[in-house]
Order: sequence, then C-alpha cells, then structure tokens
Amino acid sequence: MASINLEATLAIAPDELWAKVKDVGGISGFLDLIADSSIDRDHQRAAYTITASPFGIQAHSASMQVSDAGDGKPKFHWITDVKPDEPAGALGPMLAAEVTKLEERFGT
Repeated sequence: MASINLEATLAIAPDELWAKVKDVGGISGFLDLIADSSIDRDHQRAAYTITASPFGIQAHSASMQVSDAGDGKPKFHWITDVKPDEPAGALGPMLAAEVTKLEERFGT
C-alpha cells in the first residue's frame, strides 16, 4: 500500500478551514466517489474511503485534518493510502494540485 502525505499552512481562520474539511466531498471537486466517511470533531479530522475508482485502485482510504500551525493559522494535513502502489504515482500529483488550489485560494 502506498501513502501520499500532503500538508499546507493556510492563511484562513482555523474554524473556516475546518468547516470546509468536515464537508469531505466539498473540499475537492473529484471526491464525489466517496463511499463512506466519518468526522471526528474533537480532533478536527475527516476520514473517507472510495470503493469505485477510475484509476484501477483496489483500496483507497484517506484522512484530512486541521491542526494549529501557530500565529492563528491552521495546518491542513491530507494522508491518502492506496492499493496497489502503482496508481499513487498518478494520484499523488492530482492531490497535490488540490492542495495548491487551497493555497492559492486562501494564501499561506
């Protein structure tokens, strides 16, 4: 199983970012394939699984979390595990592009 680990410190109020992250399908346009999700409000963490994938992925699970980066800024963490390993090479840049969109939208 391959892991893709992404993070960014954003110039947005932590509560605003959490409002977007807890809407798991709303944080990224291509996450409409989500089969199951769970929200941990205490740790500001959203986890999800995708069971049907156009990329030949047999298993896809991920979590997004908001933590304190200091100076009133939140840090966004996105960890994705996929099986088999090969699709991670294509999926990683796609997820990184989504994080870049967040950075462009909210600043760093």
